[in-house]
Amino acid sequence: MSALVLTLYAITLAGMIGFAVHRLKVLWMYARHARKPAAPAQWKGPQPRVCVQCPLYNESLMIEGLLNSVTALRWPKELLEIQILDDSNDDTPAIITRWLEKNPSLAGCVKHIRRPHRGGYKAGALAYGMTLTDAEFCAVFDADFRPASDFLEKTMPYFSDPKVGVVQARWEFSNRRASLLTRFQGIFLDAHFVVEQAARFGSGLFFNFNGTAGVWRRISLEDAGSWSADTVTEDLDASYRAQRRGWKFIYLSEYTVLSELPEKLTAFKTQQYRWTKGGIQVARKQLGEIFASDLPSRVKREAFFHLTTGFVHPLLVTFAILFVPYLYFAEQVEMTGIWFVLNPLSVLLVGGTTVILYITSQYFRDRQWTDGLLWLVSSPLLLAFGLAMSVTCCVAVIEGMFTMGGEFVRTPKGGREASVGGVMKKLRSRMLFAVVTTVEVLLGLVMLFGAIYFARHHETDIAITLFIKSAGFLGIAAMSIPDLFPRQRTAAAA
Repeated sequence: MSALVLTLYAITLAGMIGFAVHRLKVLWMYARHARKPAAPAQWKGPQPRVCVQCPLYNESLMIEGLLNSVTALRWPKELLEIQILDDSNDDTPAIITRWLEKNPSLAGCVKHIRRPHRGGYKAGALAYGMTLTDAEFCAVFDADFRPASDFLEKTMPYFSDPKVGVVQARWEFSNRRASLLTRFQGIFLDAHFVVEQAARFGSGLFFNFNGTAGVWRRISLEDAGSWSADTVTEDLDASYRAQRRGWKFIYLSEYTVLSELPEKLTAFKTQQYRWTKGGIQVARKQLGEIFASDLPSRVKREAFFHLTTGFVHPLLVTFAILFVPYLYFAEQVEMTGIWFVLNPLSVLLVGGTTVILYITSQYFRDRQWTDGLLWLVSSPLLLAFGLAMSVTCCVAVIEGMFTMGGEFVRTPKGGREASVGGVMKKLRSRMLFAVVTTVEVLLGLVMLFGAIYFARHHETDIAITLFIKSAGFLGIAAMSIPDLFPRQRTAAAA
């Protein structure tokens, strides 16, 4: 048994080290290339027609803010149309109608579009909207995004280069300081938007349109095959198809669009589940064609790591399962040979590169060391939170490996008033999150008992490590349990 546990643990560590080495490479690319901002551009010739597409589903808490923002965009009114692609089945359509009636001066370029069915989810709505416009460019905004009035003035000039297919702005979060949960989310997402996206763009590698806060040249999207609903991350799928066709993508790391982070843990889990599942689906769909293409080897390598990054989550879950047994058997067995390499490498690369990535993103987000140093101090808790979140993403990887497409489950937004009841209405979703929460509880208890065991044997450092990791699993489970029973909680409150 000890040999089996130690062997599996060594394999898991080796896999995690592989992903950590790639993380180190991304940091190196960022340091070398990403500090060069996209070259300023000036539009040449007559201004083009732009269609602003706003796909939404049951966004009663967010829709008025979205309408206020997109109707304030500065662009010649005769060259601007705004599509509200509304698939809602709640009171959102009525709210939109009232807003349009109250703001006739702003409603002239707004089209409230209702499809007869929600086929294809977000991808289907965007594709349907494109059949109703002849605009050369399409900007996309999800319901919780609030573009500044100069958004088109800042992004459209880059399309003066006819090879540019997409211009993507960086996401920023208006409620990142609302709670500890949103602070953690902000750090996780900053690692992608501040560091990874900028590093890939600056290095001339493929990166993805993020589904919102960006503009597409219509012909580039059509050339790539348009929107497809055969994955749940239609943005990532279309991005790779377009770049494989030779279209250039521009990332504006210094220009941001405000959005909102989900303030409930189940909403965050829903978002991460969809992104992880969709990434694996796109990998299955496109990696074979990417490897068979004549793209440069470095582009192929980065595409592989980018699209398969979700596989780190099964490794993290395996690590969590084996960690306490490993510590127990490691006391009983003389650790020689490979362990003198694996153990220090895992600490240095897996933990160290993750913390450096987070600190780097926090500093270069607003050029202040304060937040970066704050999270350096609290990094053990942050890493424990990330480890616990891996259970949700591990399930997403498994589903992404064996299914294509699937329901596009919206992430509930709207601050603390947002309800996750819609997510939990379906038995499948409730069962899924119940299983995930159960696993989180079990892993948390195993680590808690491990902490007690090692504390009694005077292994204080190990006990503290296990206790922190246990707090991550049990804390996430405790925050998730109320969302599994939204009706009972509402009734109790009443």
